[in-house]
Amino acid sequence: MKGSGDFVDKALLVVGVLLLLVFMWSIPIDPDQNKHHYASYNTSGTSGSSATSWSYLRPSKGLSPQDVVQIQLKALQQNDGSDSGIITVFNFSSPVSKISMGPIEHFRLMVRDPVYKPMLNFKSYKKGNMVITGKSAYQLVVLTSQDDERATYLFMLARQTKGYYKGCWMTVGVVRVEDNRPVYST
Repeated sequence: MKGSGDFVDKALLVVGVLLLLVFMWSIPIDPDQNKHHYASYNTSGTSGSSATSWSYLRPSKGLSPQDVVQIQLKALQQNDGSDSGIITVFNFSSPVSKISMGPIEHFRLMVRDPVYKPMLNFKSYKKGNMVITGKSAYQLVVLTSQDDERATYLFMLARQTKGYYKGCWMTVGVVRVEDNRPVYST
């Protein structure tokens, strides 16, 4: 009986290794660049054929966390009918965040939720100091919407440690911060 138990254990081990190899073989080493959607922007006053420095923005090792937040803010401020700003923000979302958010279509709906809607085509913004601790970065941003509504958001970024975006700063979350402090007038 002991011999048959060893055989079953070895057979299960072989099947497990084979399944692992098939699984690893089916996952691409590098993501297919053709499946990414990158936004492009044209400044007002330029022709549609003249792209600006905001064209085809995506994560890069050369971008600081301050750059990443700035790019996303400008993209949201200049969002257009094809949602190029929302797509740019999605491009800068970390791979783990993309898993939890789902596809771009879901992200487009999420940004239009009342919590995040003030971020679309806002009028102006003020940024707080960037706090960088190791591989994490945080920044508060106060936006003024087209309706003069103020909304505060905390941008949370992380430097990616593996995969295609290793070394790039990417957004792991944006949280609206409710300001419930009483306003005192003198």
